[in-house]
Amino acid sequence: MGTYQGKALQARAPRRRGVGRKRLVIRIMLLGLVAVAVAHVPWAALSRRWAVIGRLDVEGVRYLDPSHVQEASGLKSGDPLWSVDLKRARQALLLDSRIAGATVTRRFPRGIRIMVHERVPALLVNHGTPWELDSAGVLLAPLERGVVADVPLLVGADFEGVPAGTQISSSRVTRGLRWADTLADQTLQLAGQVSELDVSRDQITTLTLLDGTRVVAAAWPPSARTLSALRVVLADLKQKGTSADEVDVRYENQVIVRPPAQSDAVGRQG
Repeated sequence: MGTYQGKALQARAPRRRGVGRKRLVIRIMLLGLVAVAVAHVPWAALSRRWAVIGRLDVEGVRYLDPSHVQEASGLKSGDPLWSVDLKRARQALLLDSRIAGATVTRRFPRGIRIMVHERVPALLVNHGTPWELDSAGVLLAPLERGVVADVPLLVGADFEGVPAGTQISSSRVTRGLRWADTLADQTLQLAGQVSELDVSRDQITTLTLLDGTRVVAAAWPPSARTLSALRVVLADLKQKGTSADEVDVRYENQVIVRPPAQSDAVGRQG
């Protein structure tokens, strides 16, 4: 007698159409409720509150005021956050003569970061009123009327009618900047003593010190050894309470001091 070894078949329960229809109705109702809720959300108010610039951070400033940088960028708190043109803001910053470089980036969640690289004044120049010149020869408009950096005044170069932001590469300006860079060497300790650099003569540069003493030098800066000797002589004169009308450093290894109202030179070996 044969036996059946296959798997038993399970009978399927009949599908109840009413339950499926109810579920579909419930889903449609839920979707309707969600649509109504979304329609009543105050999107405009939320957008005005959250999709705008909430914070502007300015970094890298030294002489410039952060509010000036913000104004120059054209950005302000409350501007649309995602449609703001960061490239345009950067280009606007670079139009300022006192800004050499700038980056503008978003800062999570609703901030904007402005990083600037300022031009640092190296010399003062006469532009009707005192203006400034950076180490690359770029003419800088004043921050405020009568407010200038504590750097030497360059005499002998013409800046009349030259607009701010212009890079000047004349021989006299280049020479003045070379002197300014040389004097800025902290080991020489001379930068704070010079009030004026006169490059009006082709073969001679004259430095006027804060105490009125004139230093006569060759057109271009001499060796560090000669300038170190000058520093020593000036310190010696100050310590002894002796004034000098003129100090001549045009000759290698020699500093010549000319006291006031005395025509004969007194030589000092450097």
